[in-house]
Amino acid sequence: MRFTAKLAAVLTTTAAATLLATATASAEAATAAPPWWADPATCANPLTAVQRTVDGRIVQVRYGTCGGAQYGWGRILNYTGPEFIRFEVDLNGDRVADDFSTYTAGSRNYTQGYPTSPNPARAFRACYVADPNGTCTGNNATAWW
Repeated sequence: MRFTAKLAAVLTTTAAATLLATATASAEAATAAPPWWADPATCANPLTAVQRTVDGRIVQVRYGTCGGAQYGWGRILNYTGPEFIRFEVDLNGDRVADDFSTYTAGSRNYTQGYPTSPNPARAFRACYVADPNGTCTGNNATAWW
C-alpha cells in the first residue's frame, strides 16, 4: 500500500512538471516577437538589392542589418503624393506573396522589414501601387530578390 502511494505521488509530480514545461513553452511561443522590423531607418549599412522605375517612381528592394540580423524592405523614390509602396514576401518559393507590408509614401517612403534567409525559397519584391489594397504584378514591381 505504501509503495502504491509513493508511485502515485511520483507520477503526479512528473505530470505536473510536464504540464508546467508545456505551458511555459506555449507561452514563450505565443509571446515571440513577430518577424517584421518596424522601422528599417534604424538598420545599419542599407543597400539596394534590385530596383525598377514604374511610372517615373523608383521602386527598390533594400536590405541592411537590423538588430544583428539582415532584413529586407521596400522603398519608393520620386513619388508625387499619397501613393503606396508595397513589399511582398514569398516564404515557400512559389513566387506568390505570403506576407506583405504597405505604407503611404509621404508619411514614410519605405515599408517594414522582413528577415532575409539563405534559403532560396524566401524572396522579396517591392512595387508602386495607387491603391492600398493593390498588389505587385509584372508591370509595377521589381524582380524577386
